[in-house]
Amino acid sequence: MQEYEVMYHKIISSRIKNLRKNAKLSQEEFAKKLNCSREFVSRVENLKEKVSLKMILKLSEIFNVSPIYFFEEN
Repeated sequence: MQEYEVMYHKIISSRIKNLRKNAKLSQEEFAKKLNCSREFVSRVENLKEKVSLKMILKLSEIFNVSPIYFFEEN
């Protein structure tokens, strides 16, 4: 994996976890909103799974943020 891919994978995973926690959602509750398994959410948050662009768009809708939010560096 390229260095920039690793960097963005970490940024995206971190943003997803922070949004979920700020919304006070458990992984189970969050998974239901995304129509996926709790295990998938855990794998994403622990850098073991990547999310698709389709999932980024769905997350953007759920949390009312721009898709770009998931790629911006601090």
